[in-house]
Amino acid sequence: MDSIVVWDNGAGYVKCGFAGENFPTSVFPCVVGRPMLRYKESLMEQELKVHSFSTLVVMSGMLALPEGCIAAVISFTTPRDACSLACVSTIFRSAADSDVVWDCFLRPISLPRSVSSLSKKELYLRTGHNLIHNDKLSFWFDLPSGKKCYMISPRELNIVDYDPPFLWQWHSIPLAQHYFGIPDGRFPEVLMRFDAARFQISGKISTSLLSPMTTYIVYLVFAEDLLTCADYDPVEVDVGLAGSSNCKNRIVYLHRVHLEGDDDGVFPKKRTDGWLESELGEFFNGDNEEGELLMTINTEMKEHLLVQGIEIRPKKE
Repeated sequence: MDSIVVWDNGAGYVKCGFAGENFPTSVFPCVVGRPMLRYKESLMEQELKVHSFSTLVVMSGMLALPEGCIAAVISFTTPRDACSLACVSTIFRSAADSDVVWDCFLRPISLPRSVSSLSKKELYLRTGHNLIHNDKLSFWFDLPSGKKCYMISPRELNIVDYDPPFLWQWHSIPLAQHYFGIPDGRFPEVLMRFDAARFQISGKISTSLLSPMTTYIVYLVFAEDLLTCADYDPVEVDVGLAGSSNCKNRIVYLHRVHLEGDDDGVFPKKRTDGWLESELGEFFNGDNEEGELLMTINTEMKEHLLVQGIEIRPKKE
């Protein structure tokens, strides 16, 4: 019969052992992280503190626990914590690098078969912008936090024209780069508006794909320097659960130049990949949130708007 492991996370110390025993097998401080280098302390003093802590962990008897038990506990932390704990000892490294730990950080995403030969940790660290769900979404991780990020393909955006007929054109990335000088994109195609008239763009994503207990920011990602000077009117945006009355409404701008008469709406910013992004709003995804996150953009005269997609990524702490 397998022994039952008891793990008590106290405010100051962690106690762990086996059920039925009078006393815990191991007791050690609740410390996870990096030492702070204060200006009054030398680097040698800090190194001694790190060595003393590692020795304390080893001498406390925690290493006598089964590796699977240590891995199960580490899986409740974050990717950053798992990498820090891997430096404590060889046994901790084996547990912290195991697929049991990193599978918890990856799921529930179905990833391409081309990366199936990698370990779960390698998969997590090497996963860039992968196309998933039949190329409908681009998926990646925010590596510092381990939170999931997405961009919705322009093919998945719902477009409503109020006064048809008006013109939208699809361009492959190489063709758009040749004619419009845009940066490289996540998807094979981009969408461009040629007529100046009212229209609506909306996108949605299941909240089950998002990381729980996380505040997300939604962005419209589009090309720079293509909108004409007549396109300076603000646009109205709604972000929230589909069918909910609690959607957040705000005013944003798609031009970068602040003009006389502009209010406090959000202006686009230049990204490191060369595209522009306008912040559309934020959404808190709870622990058991069910439904679809809906983003809707209502705009007036927007000629030459070239859209790469709508991006959803965690709010920086």
